[in-house]
Amino acid sequence: MTDVTYTFRVDRALKEAFVAMAEEQDLSAAQVLRKMMRDALEEHRQAAAHDRWTRRHIKASMHDADVPQTRRLAGEAVEGEWERMKEEIKRRDHQ
Repeated sequence: MTDVTYTFRVDRALKEAFVAMAEEQDLSAAQVLRKMMRDALEEHRQAAAHDRWTRRHIKASMHDADVPQTRRLAGEAVEGEWERMKEEIKRRDHQ
C-alpha cells in the first residue's frame, strides 16, 4: 500500500482536543483518523448495500402489485397476524 499525506485545516482548539483524546487512548491522532475513515467507509458500504436491497424489494413488490394473479392479503388478516405476534411477544416477556 502506498501511503499518501492528507492535509486539511482545522481550528487549533479542535486539533489540540483531538490529539489529547487520542493520547488518552494511547494512540496517535493519525491512528484515530485512519480508524474513523475506515469506519466511515464501512458504514457507507453497509448503508449503500441496504439501500440497494430496499430498492430491489420495493421494485419487486411494485411489479408483483401489478400482476393480477398475485396473492393478496386482506387488511383484517394482516392486522390479525400482527395482533397474534404481539400477544406471543407479551407471553414470552412475562415468562
